[in-house]
Amino acid sequence: MKTPKPAMPFYFGNPARELFGCFHEPSDKSIRRCAVLICQPVGHEYINSHRALRQLGVRLAETGFPVLRFDYSGCGDSYGEAEQSSITRWLEDISTAVIQLRALTGMFQVCVIGLRLGGTLAAVAGSRCKEFDSLVLWEPVVNGRSYLKELHSLQREMLRFRPKPKLLKKSQPYMEILGFPLSRLLHAQLEELDLATMAEKPAARVLIVQNAPTHDDGDLKNHLIQTRAQVEHQTLDAPQIWLPRPDGSLLVPAHLLQSVVSWVCSVS
Repeated sequence: MKTPKPAMPFYFGNPARELFGCFHEPSDKSIRRCAVLICQPVGHEYINSHRALRQLGVRLAETGFPVLRFDYSGCGDSYGEAEQSSITRWLEDISTAVIQLRALTGMFQVCVIGLRLGGTLAAVAGSRCKEFDSLVLWEPVVNGRSYLKELHSLQREMLRFRPKPKLLKKSQPYMEILGFPLSRLLHAQLEELDLATMAEKPAARVLIVQNAPTHDDGDLKNHLIQTRAQVEHQTLDAPQIWLPRPDGSLLVPAHLLQSVVSWVCSVS
C-alpha cells in the first residue's frame, strides 16, 4: 500500500462564490479507476465529524482512490453567508464538486460518500443527475421534519441550564440552532426532504451504513431497491460521531471507516 501525497487545499468553482476543497491524491502507481467525493454534514455535525471524514479521505487515498472533500456554500471555508444557505444551492455545489473532481483526475467513474445530511443531499443529487456509479449513505437524514425535531430537541437539552434564547420575531430572516443560523428558506426546504419519495435511483450501487439498529431498519433499503438500485445495508456498533461529546473530543470509528473503504474497493 503506497503512502498518499499530502492533502491539497484549494478553491474551485464559480469565482463569484468559490468552494473550498481538500484533495487527497494517492501515489501515482496505485491510482484506481474511480474517484471519490465526500459530502459532509452541516452545522454542529460538520464540526464534530470533521476528523473522522478527514481520516476517511486519507484511508481511501492509501487504498488508491483520489478523494475530494469540500465545504458547501456558506459552510466552513467556502464563500457565502450561512444565513443564505439553501438545499438548492448545496445541490448545485455537489454538481460543481463532481465536475471539479473529474477535471482533477480525468476519471468519469465517481463514488459519493455522504454522512447525515450530506448523504441525503448526495442521494437527491444522484437521483437527478444519474451519473453516480456508487453511493455510501452513512446514517442519512431520511426525513427532514424528523431531522429538524432532532435539532430542536438537542438545542433544548443543551440550553436546559442556560438562559433561554430570545424568540424568533417574524421580521427575523433566520433562527439559531446549536450556534448555527438556520434561515426560514432552509428550514422550509428541510421540511420537504424525504428520501422515501425519491423516484429515481441515486446510484447503480448503494451502501446504507447505520451506527446502531433502529425501528425502521430496512425501510430506506426497500425503497431504494424499488428504484432498481443494488442496495446493501450494514449496521455497525459505532458512536454517533456527529453529536457533541461532553469532553469535546472528536471520535474516529476506525472499524466503520474500514468497512466503508472495503465496500468502495469491492464495487470500484
